[in-house]
Amino acid sequence: MVVLRRAGVVLVIAMLVLGLAGAVAGAKKKKKRKGQVWGSQITLAHPSAIQFTGRVSSKLAACHKQRLVNVFYTDTASGKTALLSVQRTDGKGRYVVNLTQPAFSGTYQAQAAHERIRARKAPQTCREATSNAIIF
Repeated sequence: MVVLRRAGVVLVIAMLVLGLAGAVAGAKKKKKRKGQVWGSQITLAHPSAIQFTGRVSSKLAACHKQRLVNVFYTDTASGKTALLSVQRTDGKGRYVVNLTQPAFSGTYQAQAAHERIRARKAPQTCREATSNAIIF
């Protein structure tokens, strides 16, 4: 009799375990939404001796609004590159870098940083972009 009681208890426990495992396995898993990867373009201009301007553009508006832009200076004599300025674009993707003194001769280039953002109810990726070099 004791053997039958133990077998019954083990059988009930096994059924509960299998029932709970089936319920967990049958539960809906939350789907992760994969966002898209968006390309970007950036321009750099030198309208005056103490100013650089440019624009970041992309098909996704969130990829050019408030985008982080780095402007680099490369000395032609030594070949060393230095970060000149870090700016954020405005709502239309434009940025302005005002210098305290006239720009040195050398190579200047702007880069829009790679960013992961949330737009269109999903994560999106904005690719980095590099402007053409300005040499003077």
